[in-house]
Amino acid sequence: MHEAVDRQTYPRDVQWSRGAADPAAASVTARVPIGVFRTVFPAPSETFIQDQVASLRRFEPHMVVREHLAPGGGRVHAPSAAWKRRLWTLTRWPGAFPLRELRGLRLLHAHFGLDAVMALPLSRRLGIPLVTTFHGSDVTTDRTRFARSRKPTQRWFAARESELIREGAAFVAVSRFVEQKLLACGYPPDKVRQIYIGIDLERFVPAPRRDGPRYVLCVARHTFKKGLDTLIRAWARIAARHPDVELWQVGEGGLTPLYVRLAQELGVGERMRFLGVRSHDEVLRLMQQAEAFVLPSQTAEDGDSEALGIVFNEASACCVPVVSTWHGGIPEAVLHGETGLLCQERDDTALAEHIDLLLRDRALALRLGRRGREYVCEMFDIRKQTPKLEALYDEVMTRGAPAARTAGREHESLAATGSSRPASAASPAGDRSSESL
Repeated sequence: MHEAVDRQTYPRDVQWSRGAADPAAASVTARVPIGVFRTVFPAPSETFIQDQVASLRRFEPHMVVREHLAPGGGRVHAPSAAWKRRLWTLTRWPGAFPLRELRGLRLLHAHFGLDAVMALPLSRRLGIPLVTTFHGSDVTTDRTRFARSRKPTQRWFAARESELIREGAAFVAVSRFVEQKLLACGYPPDKVRQIYIGIDLERFVPAPRRDGPRYVLCVARHTFKKGLDTLIRAWARIAARHPDVELWQVGEGGLTPLYVRLAQELGVGERMRFLGVRSHDEVLRLMQQAEAFVLPSQTAEDGDSEALGIVFNEASACCVPVVSTWHGGIPEAVLHGETGLLCQERDDTALAEHIDLLLRDRALALRLGRRGREYVCEMFDIRKQTPKLEALYDEVMTRGAPAARTAGREHESLAATGSSRPASAASPAGDRSSESL
């Protein structure tokens, strides 16, 4: 099904922790240092952040994080002790971070709105502008849910989002859908920019077909929003028509036992493989050999919705046809009848018909897959999207940092202590409190 497609060239030797190593980037004599803020980094499900950071050419990224999950990398700045991490989570105290190491940064770019609210006092203290990228759940989820949450970061967001709206230098929407949500939430139109993150089209490429099992692939965390119960019900409707095809699902989560039980109850337990969490490289290899990629996302009870779904871009880049839903920003990633097939949320009958059609009509599947690759090259090439982000950085640095003129007073007494430990901060051995934050 996957015939040869011209490979888009893009250097892969650029590592987020080492800066650029390709000739074009090496010719730049002085890259501008910026901070990239994420509470926990790197998260296995957020490789898109690492890819975007690695694609920067004119800027030198420094990761600023509460918890670093991959010790040993370069240019990572985090609190030096567990008690500092905990105190920062509870108070947003900027002195928890190694401020001297951060003094040369020109701006701070936070991923997710919740992280931006947490990072706002730090950007004030450093006197640099704060750029925020919104990824979906942070702008679609019912704000009252955050206010009722037991997690400090969510409560901070509910209480201080207005500060972010007022003081943030720029707000990046990863899709047009997210852009409209931001405007509806009161974010200033002159500061909202829609910029796709994009994917690496040198890495995500079609591969020659190998002998092996035929399968339909789904990659998703086991949460209600991903609609896996709808997928299992749809598969139960058509599995008997395709005895040589299985449904393979990559991912796990709190609903895993429910989904495994549902597959058994519907009689397709032996026709499905729950593969658990796999590495990004493994997912790529699975995607390249799949008959189709299916993910029927749906709106969660609290409003949480998909911003776009980079995984759809990745599948299309591999010339794999996509089946999904008219949900959130997905119609921006999947063109119905052109790069894939869409149906209404929670409609397992229509979903089953779409999957069945692609398995029966190989010519259609091939056509949708080829057009998917073309569309991704047109719209979601990380080489085209990252320069737009860098242009926004230029603009923001020219404007300066309004947050520096409105530094919060609530942290001044703590910041004045420098590296001294506040008496109120507890430091139990092996403190893991931040895992639930």
